[in-house]
Amino acid sequence: MSSVLLVEDDLQLVKIVKKILETKNFEVELIEDGLKAVERIKEKQFDWYLIDINIPNISGLELVKFIRELYCDGFIIMITASVDEYYFEKAYEYGCDDYIKKPFHIKELEVRIKHLLNKQKSFSFDDYEFRFDDNELFKNGERIPLRKKEKRLLHILLQNVNKTVYNQKIIDYVWEGEKKDNYPLRQLINEIRKKLDKDYIKTVVGIGYRFEVEA
Repeated sequence: MSSVLLVEDDLQLVKIVKKILETKNFEVELIEDGLKAVERIKEKQFDWYLIDINIPNISGLELVKFIRELYCDGFIIMITASVDEYYFEKAYEYGCDDYIKKPFHIKELEVRIKHLLNKQKSFSFDDYEFRFDDNELFKNGERIPLRKKEKRLLHILLQNVNKTVYNQKIIDYVWEGEKKDNYPLRQLINEIRKKLDKDYIKTVVGIGYRFEVEA
C-alpha cells in the first residue's frame, strides 16, 4: 500500500481527497502545518506528497525544497489556488513532479497520479531506455551491461532528470549501508559517461550532478 502525506489546511478538501485516495488503496496521513510536516518527514519517507503552497508556518515551496534535500524518491504534487508564474516555476525548480490548481475535480488528481506512475516505469532519451523496475539500460533494444552501483547511480539521476542531485544524496543511495571513509563518486560518474554516446551528466561544482536531456 502506497503512503501519502497530505499537507493541506482546507479541511473540506482534505476530507474529500483522503476518502478518494483511501478507496484507491492509498494510506493517507494528514498534516495541516508546514513545520509539523517537516518533523514528520524527518521520521518517515512517504511514497507521495500532496502539498498546498499556502500552509501555516512554512510555505509549501520550502517544504518541497526540504523534501528533495532529504530524499530523492517520492512523488510530489503541489496543490494551489495561485496562478502566479513565480510559484509555478519555483515548484518545479525545487523538485515537484506535478502541479494542480484549485478548484479541481478529484478525477484530475487520479489521472495525474496514474500518469506519474506510468512515467516512472521507464525513462527514454535519444536511443536509450532505462527501466526502473530492474535498473536496466537499453540502447536501440540492446541491453548495456551495468554493475550494481552504476545501475543505482543511473536510477537516482534519471528519477530526477534535469534536476541537480546533491552529492551526499547520491552517496547515501548508491552506497546504502556501506561504511567507508571515502566514496569514489567521481570515478563512478566517469564510468557511466564512458558507456553513453554523449555526456548527459553535468557536474554542478561543489554541489552534485544533473542528468540533462532535452524536454
